[in-house]
Amino acid sequence: MSHSNSEGKRIMRADRISRRQIMAGLLVSGLASWGCVEYTVETTINPDGSGLRSETMEVDENEDVDFKVSADQFRVLMHVDEAAGWKYEKATDDEGKVLHVLRRQTEVGDLTRWSSLDRRIHISAATSGSRGAAVGDPRYSNVAFWNRIEVRHSQSADGKTFSYRERFYWENLMGVLIDLELERFKRSLTSRFPDLDPELRGELIGLAKGGLWTTAQQGRWDMGEADRARAFQPLSDHLVEEALRLARTQYANADESFFGEAFRDLFVGDVDDEEVGRFLEEKLPGVMLAGNSELVLRLSMPGQILESNAHERDGSTLVWKFSPWDAIVKPVEPYAESIERD
Repeated sequence: MSHSNSEGKRIMRADRISRRQIMAGLLVSGLASWGCVEYTVETTINPDGSGLRSETMEVDENEDVDFKVSADQFRVLMHVDEAAGWKYEKATDDEGKVLHVLRRQTEVGDLTRWSSLDRRIHISAATSGSRGAAVGDPRYSNVAFWNRIEVRHSQSADGKTFSYRERFYWENLMGVLIDLELERFKRSLTSRFPDLDPELRGELIGLAKGGLWTTAQQGRWDMGEADRARAFQPLSDHLVEEALRLARTQYANADESFFGEAFRDLFVGDVDDEEVGRFLEEKLPGVMLAGNSELVLRLSMPGQILESNAHERDGSTLVWKFSPWDAIVKPVEPYAESIERD
């Protein structure tokens, strides 16, 4: 049986994703009218394969912040309207602070119905305004945080085995953030080669973009700066060689040092925190909202737990805690397996 606790290993710990706050810490300066969000999802799997999912969002009011979302914007970005099954009430905590509480329950009739919970957890980075005023930049209305769930069971000589796996992921966000990262490279390219053929310029930008995707997928953005620089060197040599080959078809005197420095700045250097913050606040407010949210998953399964990657246990209940930001570079994937012995 493998378990991890909330202070130890996590599926993707936010404090480990130090590769430029843009990719996994980003720069949340806070939320306002509706502030910090604790999103608790309780899942119960019954021995017959049916079950229940109960969702609760508790949102506090925090006025002493820079980034603000209204109640209406929160509703749109978090998809918590009545049509989606949510009920709202106002409460107070032990210190007398106001809490906005939203609840939703979904019964699962049998094993085949668990897939109906796919994409029910939904945070939009921005909205198009098709159902009201747009929030953020409508061009990014296809950027969103989602879930997919899979529950199975099988029969063995020892009893009935149940497996649970859920995937939490961002759709289209990495592409947007990589394009943002490329802006400095594009400016440097224009400054150094002002008359560059558009097709050739596109090839050079594509080369840099491919490098960013490669380093993200290989987990290099999780590294410290020194480790990142060492890991980047082989890729850097390849990119510089290819960039020189392309650039010298028009600029015969294109020098290696320019591309070496440009790629180092792109992959190893620091980003402009203020620029990133402004971009996210204006264009992708739902990403900022997600960064001020914590997801708490609680899972009860039939029988004895055989294996899981849960952060902790509360009696017989498995518990995971993470932020939607933890899924920016790669999905967060809780899983567990149990057996109900004959």
